[in-house]
Amino acid sequence: MTNVIYAVVDERYSFGKECRTSYGIVAYSNAEENGSSTIVASVHDIISERADLVKLVDECNRLKLSTVHLCDVVEDFLIK
Repeated sequence: MTNVIYAVVDERYSFGKECRTSYGIVAYSNAEENGSSTIVASVHDIISERADLVKLVDECNRLKLSTVHLCDVVEDFLIK
């Protein structure tokens, strides 16, 4: 079975002279096995507060969330 590790990624967006930072989630496959990893799922531009997303990512890793459910989990997170 493939090991998946979720991580928070920061993303910078520019609109003309305005810039903003947003955070997303990336799922890496086989990150622990051989030192290399492949991005297998991602959701970008979720939220502008990193701390809240870190808690969600920690929970995804703790529960060993399947990547199939990542979009649903993010949607539920945004609705709450």
